[in-house]
Amino acid sequence: MCVLRRLNIAHRGFSGQYPENTLLAFERAYEAGADGVELDVQLTKDKEVVIFHDDTIDRMTGGTGKLNDYTLIDLESYPITHPLQENLKQQFIPTLSDYLIWAADKPIITNIELKSEGEEDNELERKVAEVLRRFNTERTIIISSFHKKSIARIKQLMPKVKIGLILSECDEPTIQMAKDLDAEFIHLKASSLNAQIIQLANEYGMGINVWTVNESEDLKKINNLDIEGIITDYPD
Repeated sequence: MCVLRRLNIAHRGFSGQYPENTLLAFERAYEAGADGVELDVQLTKDKEVVIFHDDTIDRMTGGTGKLNDYTLIDLESYPITHPLQENLKQQFIPTLSDYLIWAADKPIITNIELKSEGEEDNELERKVAEVLRRFNTERTIIISSFHKKSIARIKQLMPKVKIGLILSECDEPTIQMAKDLDAEFIHLKASSLNAQIIQLANEYGMGINVWTVNESEDLKKINNLDIEGIITDYPD
């Protein structure tokens, strides 16, 4: 069987062994040989772009309530308290700028997932674009979202940045929709991947990154399939 080389993208960093979406998780993913990292961004109350997945801070910190009810300074009072944090150097919720400073001297691809619901307000997209322009990092960035409106807005703000539409299921009309959005990638749930979808994506000139590949059966399934990358909690 031919095993194809594809990008190894660490889902929220090395999140299978370290607290997700922290600088430590990103560092450990890079040390483990990841080609890239996937991270989630959203806005604080004072409109700072931070790296965090959940709507609330309850699961990952000792605090409670919605992240966007806290300012960036407020969040400094809530270190990460997730079980994977035990016996490690204390971690805090990083900003996107913190991450880009860390990544500046590393040959690493960054997949930024926009944690918005596709509302009419384009503030998250605008703020992300502002940060990325300050660091001049468009070449090594993929921006992804489940929401068509978010994809369209970021592509308008940053035409040169690569875009991925996140999908749980996929068919030809969905691929056509992604193409119409000028997306370069489909980010597809592993259980929905098959040879027909790959063939269709190739016909439309689109790459496929597959999430979240943690089980050996999923890895065996895709080993000989022509995809761009896998997104995994275990990049080692």
